[in-house]
Amino acid sequence: MSVDGAALGRLLVATVRDPAEVARMILGARLPARALWTALALVTVLSVLLVAVLGLVVPVDPTNAPEGRPLTPLTYAALLGASLVVTVYALHWCARMLGGQGRLEDTLALVVWLQVLLLALQAAQAVLMIALPLLGSLVALATVVIALWVLVNFINVAEGFDNLGRAALTLFAALLAVGVGLSVLLGLVGISV
Repeated sequence: MSVDGAALGRLLVATVRDPAEVARMILGARLPARALWTALALVTVLSVLLVAVLGLVVPVDPTNAPEGRPLTPLTYAALLGASLVVTVYALHWCARMLGGQGRLEDTLALVVWLQVLLLALQAAQAVLMIALPLLGSLVALATVVIALWVLVNFINVAEGFDNLGRAALTLFAALLAVGVGLSVLLGLVGISV
């Protein structure tokens, strides 16, 4: 199965317009768990590469740089990858506690696709930040809203919920769980929060 750029673009737009339908399509593909975990690793690497390229194109002003040691790309990849894995499990387990019926692989597939969407939106945002900084900031805000909208719909479909409220509650509970999980993870690698 090959995907050309135009088809990928249409699918990304469809994800924003009708996330529930795209979720059903992705889940209908029944991709093997091994391929999904590999895809999660791939989107992690692509995200780190995007951040690295942005760092070269738009260097951080030293007066605004965070204190302490800067994250190396490898450390950033490990933290991002770990946070995505924690997110997949947190979403799955929290949904289960709220009566969800989805499989872990369903959650994984939809988180991977959400990351692909976010990569595209972040690339667009990066271009705009260079050309039109104010518009880039607005796209950053829109990206957060889009990500939440898509994720709530994805959870709703993946878990077989009958309303977006339970999906939103799942997301809220999972965000709390991820926050705690990442605090522990960062503490283990020596980064204070």
